[in-house]
Amino acid sequence: MRVYWVTFFRRLLAILTAGLLFLAPVTYAECLDRDAKAASDDKAKSYFKTAEIFHPARVLKVHHPSRQKEVASYVKTGKKYYSIFTLVNEDCQAHFIKRTRQGD
Repeated sequence: MRVYWVTFFRRLLAILTAGLLFLAPVTYAECLDRDAKAASDDKAKSYFKTAEIFHPARVLKVHHPSRQKEVASYVKTGKKYYSIFTLVNEDCQAHFIKRTRQGD
């Protein structure tokens, strides 16, 4: 009877180890919020010759299947204020979505 339990636990350990090895690569390499905000601010400033950030960027939402983040950056150029919306992927690359001008 003792041999049966030893064999059982060895097989159980082997199955659990194999299961963990298959599940390990499923973890996502996600871009951190602060890195996503920095990437969005850099992308927003790249559209203007002279621009400065007048308000900290915000992560508005995370798209769950793709883990992309929608980030709003707030840029001032001259007397005009803009909100720039970007989509930041898991490699922290920002892609432009839209621009809105504030105060009009």
